[in-house]
Parts: sequence; structure tokens; C-alpha cells
Amino acid sequence: MSTIPLLLLTGFLGSGKTTLLNKLLRAENMQGTAVLVNELGQIGIDHDLVVGASDDILLLDGGCLCCRPQGSITEGISRFLQLDSLPNTIVIETSGAANPYPIMENLSQYSHKIAKLRDPSVITTLDSTTYLKTFSQFPESRFQVSASDFIILTKTDIAPNYCRDAVEEDIRRINPRAIILDNCEINATNEFVEKLGSSSFEPPLKTGDKSQAETEVHGEKDFQTVDKQFYGYLNAEKVQDWIDKTLFEYGSNLLRVKGILHLKEFQNPVTLQCVRDHVFPITEIENQLIKPGCNTITAIGWNMHRGLISEAINDLSIMAHG
Repeated sequence: MSTIPLLLLTGFLGSGKTTLLNKLLRAENMQGTAVLVNELGQIGIDHDLVVGASDDILLLDGGCLCCRPQGSITEGISRFLQLDSLPNTIVIETSGAANPYPIMENLSQYSHKIAKLRDPSVITTLDSTTYLKTFSQFPESRFQVSASDFIILTKTDIAPNYCRDAVEEDIRRINPRAIILDNCEINATNEFVEKLGSSSFEPPLKTGDKSQAETEVHGEKDFQTVDKQFYGYLNAEKVQDWIDKTLFEYGSNLLRVKGILHLKEFQNPVTLQCVRDHVFPITEIENQLIKPGCNTITAIGWNMHRGLISEAINDLSIMAHG
């Protein structure tokens, strides 16, 4: 009996996990894929951005998978395995703050119990423009790289003074065995997708090594997340002024702002994406699951008071009623 590939898609905040997922889902033999999307925050922004979002995409809200009860992951997988038509592949997209090791260990144990599943393969997206700073500040990113079977380099087309050999050398100090690929060079072919599902996981922690697991795998304690859903239509120029003001005031402490907004100047909803002080161009999206006039936004801060983040998001929501 053929088994179902199980893919764990991880990567630090803003590194392009959902973009890669969208690309993979367009591959011919990724049809019939079931996706578990986890969000750091209460509103699932990335769920709306996933291609082919439907009731069969299960959203795990409320924080990192590694900080959730382990049953939440296995319950989601069990739901997929109870469908009349079994999925061809199962993908779990973690939040950017997740340490993958406890997730991998849980999945590996679970896949051995369920003969239908392969051992999980780990795919990590790595932002080539910020990875050195991220490595130095956030141990979660190093855990993600060290756990990887495949590392997908992103934003290489805009990285200043980009040198592939230098980036690979930095990665190899953490993970000497992963397959490293450039997202710009990836074509989501059947051969590539099949390769992603071929690896197996070997638990990195020794059996009974409780202290290491408890002290090193949490990875979320210094993150503050505020999200908000509100209705109304915003003015594009005022939104840009809000972005400039917010990033100027809070700088690198505001790791990421992401959202789906309705602007008066656009027929369709648009995506808002800010990673630290970098603002991505807004992009119109077509998704019938997004309610007219419904705006969602999530901000993730590092060592930053939640009240400051809440105040900034409230200022934006007030504009929708003006």
C-alpha cells in the first residue's frame, strides 16, 4: 500500500513559507493536498492566502504548534485520514516562531502508528536578505535550519551583494546535510515534489533527555502578538501614512505586520506585508472566502509591550470608520 507524504513547512517570520506553499500547490501531483496552517495570533491571515483554501484546510489558531497540546496536530491529521477521498499529501505550515523539533518528534511517532503516513520531511524557507541577523537574535531560526531536510533560499533576487557560496557556508555550520535550493530556480515539477516527500526524520534529542527539550524548544516567550478584525474600507494614502508612522516609531522591535485589507481604490482585497522595516508592494487577491469589507491584521513584536502594538492597530481600524 502506498503511503502519504507528510511535509513540515517551516521558516522564520516573513521568510516566504506561504509563497512557497502556493507554488507547490500548483504542481500537478500536489492536487488533493491537505494543508494544516498554524498561525501565531488569533486570526488566520495565511489561511486566506493559501491557494485553494476550503473547509478541508484546517487552521490551528492561538500560537506555535510546539506550544499547543500535541493532540491538536494529530487530531487534524486524523480528520484528513477520515475523508472519503484520502489526501495525496499532507502539509503542515508552522508559524514563524515555531521550533520544529517537538513537532517533528510528535509527527514521527504518530506516522509510525498510522501505516498510511510516511515519516515527515522538513522544508525550511530562509530569507537571504536577513538570515545572519535573524540567526544572531532568534534561536528559533537556527533550530529551523538545523532541523531541515530541504532549505529554500528566498529573496535572492533582491539580496544586496548576494553570494550563494557564502550563504551555503553559513548554513552548513548549522546543518551540513540539508539540500539547499534557490526559490527563484524552483519549478514545482512532479519530480521536485516527489523528492520533498522522500526524506525521513531522525529525532535529534536522546531518549529521556527532558531538560534539553524543556529549556530549548519553546521559542515563543519573547514574542508579542496582537491581531484584529474590523469592517470598513480604508484610504490607500492614509494606510501608507500609518505604515510609515508605525515602522518609524517601533523599528526593528516590530518583526512583522501582515494583513488583508479592503481599500477604496481597489476592487479586490489587498495584502499588507511588512517585515521589520521592509514594506512589500500591496497585491490584489481574489478569494471568495474573504467577506466584503472584512479587514484582518496581525502584528508580531519582539520584546515590545503589547499595549503599544494594540494602540497602533486600533489607530488603523478607526480609519475604516472615518
